[in-house]
Amino acid sequence: MAGALCPPSDLETELDSSLTLLEDSAGRLSSPLPQAEQQEDEDVLPMVFLCAGCSRPVGDTLSWVTNDEETGCILLRSAAAGVSVDKEQKLSKRPGECGCMIETLFCSGCSMMLGNIYRCTPKHLDYKRDLFCFSIDSVESYILGSSEKKALTDEEPVTIESRAVLEEVLQRANTVLMALERRLTAVESRVDSLCNQA
Repeated sequence: MAGALCPPSDLETELDSSLTLLEDSAGRLSSPLPQAEQQEDEDVLPMVFLCAGCSRPVGDTLSWVTNDEETGCILLRSAAAGVSVDKEQKLSKRPGECGCMIETLFCSGCSMMLGNIYRCTPKHLDYKRDLFCFSIDSVESYILGSSEKKALTDEEPVTIESRAVLEEVLQRANTVLMALERRLTAVESRVDSLCNQA
C-alpha cells in the first residue's frame, strides 16, 4: 500500500490543517472559516485513521469533531466496523475525569485498546460524551492522495486497431520462422547424407 503514514506526534497538526470548520468550546460545529482560509484548506486532503497494531481502518476525518491536546486524543462522531466497543461501563481513573463512565474501544483485528467512549461526564467534559475518543498513541493516519507512485502512462493502450497491427506482425514473424525451420531441416538432412557417404 503506497502512501505516507504520519507518526502520532504529527497527527494533531495534520488533523487541524485538514478541517474546514472551527469548533467551539462545547465541541459543536460553529460558523465556516473565512473565504481566504477556506480556499487554503480546500487543498488539504482527507485522512484515514488506522490501528497502530494491525493497520485496520478505524475512522476518518469525515466524522471529525475535535482533538483534545491535553489528553492526547481525537474525537470522532463515528468509527469503522473494525472497532469493537466493550459494553461494560467502567469508572474512569484518569486525573480530572472523576465521575466519568467509559466504554473501552478495541481493534477487532488485533485487540489493541484504541480509546474510549464517554457515556457519563461532568459538565466540563460534556464535549466528549457519546463520541469515539481515540488515543493518538494507538492510531496512525494515512492522507488520501499522498501516494508517491503513479501509474506509467508512457505506453499507448492496446486498441482494436493496434491489436490488429500486432497480430499481423506476429503472423509475419511466424511465417519467417516456419521458412527458417524448413531451410534448417533441409541443411541438416544434407549434412547427414554427406556424413553417411563418408
